[in-house]
This record gives sequence, C-alpha cells and structure tokens, in this order.
Amino acid sequence: MRNKVALVAVVASTAGVLMACSSSESKFADELKAAGFGAVKPTSETEKKTKKVGGKTVKTSTKVLEAVVRVKGCDLEFEKVSGQSGYWLDELHVNGQEPDWPGYPENLRKQQVEKIFADSSGKPDGFTTCYKPNEP
Repeated sequence: MRNKVALVAVVASTAGVLMACSSSESKFADELKAAGFGAVKPTSETEKKTKKVGGKTVKTSTKVLEAVVRVKGCDLEFEKVSGQSGYWLDELHVNGQEPDWPGYPENLRKQQVEKIFADSSGKPDGFTTCYKPNEP
C-alpha cells in the first residue's frame, strides 16, 4: 500500500513540474507575441552551478526560457530567466551558426527590432545573409 501511495505522489509531482514548465514557456511566448512577434517557438533549459562555500558545496539551478522568432528573414533567439521580468536577445541564428549579439537592448518590441535591423549599427557575422527588408 505504501508503494502505491509513493508512486502516486511521484507521478503527481512530476506532472506538476511538467505543467509549470509548459506554463512558463507559454507565458514567455505570450509576452513576445504581445511585443508584436508572430510565430514563437519556446523551449527551456536548466543551468546548474556548484560552488564551494567554506567547506560545503552549494548547488543551484536556474531555469532559462528560450524562444526563436523570425523577423525580416532572420531567426532571433530571445532568452528570459524563469520567474524574472524582462527578456533579451541572445543570438542570431544564420546558416547553422549562432553568433552573439552583445549590447542589444532588452525588452524590444518587433518595430524596434526592425528599426535596429535597418540602421547602420554594428551587426553580428552572417546578418547580411539572412536580412530581407521586404519580409514581415
């Protein structure tokens, strides 16, 4: 009898964790859609870290939400730390490469991204091969 109760508890907690993950991802997708981005493909990953504090090892984990959106022919990967406000542009996806785009402002709307694409500011490698100004 105890084994059945324990099994039910494990299944219920696993289902709760899975629902929380998908809920965070869908909230992030909704946030990007509200900013004007169309089709959003959210995923998540957990970053685990350990460090020594005195004589003890402290383990921490952070859930990072990721979403890829297409703007003017370019696939952009946005990231957000689960449970925190705001998101940022992490990478440009082009030709199987993922060059970083440092210094990119946070919490941009689609119109602001389009403006940055069109201006003369520095762009990561590969940008000119994906950028199509006539695409939505």
